[in-house]
Parts: sequence; C-alpha cells; structure tokens
Amino acid sequence: MDTSLATWDSVDNPNTHTIYYCGSLRGPQLDRVFYSNCGDDLDSLTSRTIEAFEMALDTPDWEFMARPNSSCYVHKDNLVKHTQTLPKTNVLKGLVTGGDPGVRFMWGGGQFIFSRDVIEKMVARKNEWRRDLMEDVAISRMAELLGVSLDQGGMASSIDSKYDGTQFTGEYFCLCYGGAESFTFRDFSDIHKATGQFFFRVKQDHDRSMDSTIMKELHKHLV
Repeated sequence: MDTSLATWDSVDNPNTHTIYYCGSLRGPQLDRVFYSNCGDDLDSLTSRTIEAFEMALDTPDWEFMARPNSSCYVHKDNLVKHTQTLPKTNVLKGLVTGGDPGVRFMWGGGQFIFSRDVIEKMVARKNEWRRDLMEDVAISRMAELLGVSLDQGGMASSIDSKYDGTQFTGEYFCLCYGGAESFTFRDFSDIHKATGQFFFRVKQDHDRSMDSTIMKELHKHLV
C-alpha cells in the first residue's frame, strides 16, 4: 500500500478516487484507508469484498469501480479513457479462465472493472454469495446468477522476471491481454510498448521483494 501511494496513486486524476481496503481492524478509518471488521485471512476475502462493495455504494456519483489487488500498478489516465468507451450498465470486465460454463471464472489476478449497477445487484443479493469459494470464483458465480456476462473482455499486463534456475537473467516478460502485443525487455523504458494498458500485475511469486521495485520502475517510465 505504501508503494502504491508513492507511485501510481500519487498521480492526480480528478475522475478517480482510491480506497485501500484492508483486512482486520488495525488503525483508524481514514478517507482513503478502510480497515475491515472481517478477518485478514484468505478465507475471509469474499466477505471483505462484499463489505467493501457495500461501503462503496455509500459514495455517490461514481459510474465504474476498478478493483485491482495490491500487486497491481494502475495507470489512471488510461483506465479513465477505457471506461469512457464502456456502456453505463451491466459491465463486468476481466480475464476469464478456460473451461465449461459454471466452471470457468474471471481471474482475480487480472483485476476487474464493474459498472455501479452490477455492484448494486451483487450487494442486494449478498446473502446468496458462495462464501466457501475463492473470491474471484464467488464473483463469477454471482455474475452468472445475475445474468451478467463474463465474456466482456479484459485488458491487463503481467510483468514477470525471468530466471535461469535460481538466478535472475536481467530480462522481464510483459504478458499483455486485450490489445497490445506481449514482449521481452531489459529496460523499463520499453514498457510503452504496452499501448493503452492500465493494469500492470507486478506479483513475483518466486521473490515477492521484487514487487515494490518493479512498481517503482513502472512509475518512472509511465508517468
């Protein structure tokens, strides 16, 4: 959260407002940082999401919710430009896994965009959420219950550091979904090849200490 505040969320865009939604009560509720009454564990994530959706509806005059996770760099300007191309209702955009209906789901690591009416419908039927499922699967099942299509497409990029065994090669791979071509790079100035992208996943499963470094490098070259 500190890295996000110092990088992408330090960029002012008057058409956006960021709320950080954190598990477990650890500090005072602030304008941009909200601590949940739910647990901080993975099994409580779906309940925390429902709580966050309810809280968001107390804020008037917004049309779309972007729901990235903490390992995502957000390009605000590109995100706003993208939402301006969308219909005002029935929007749920993200990256969908393969599989049959009822099995396929919208992957949380690819981030989500919702229109306000979809959030309203999901909150109205909050008691029907499958809290025994992982959050992204639960969101997908609720969307299907509401008749909201999972096939509206998504845009996102994932930055993956390349390793030769256990040694970092100095190369990165930018896997792009929904527009730009994927590419390999060494210099972060090449990130401009990810034309129009607004969600950049920086999670490095093999070395989470790199997440913050990559986010800072993106910020140097995307702002």
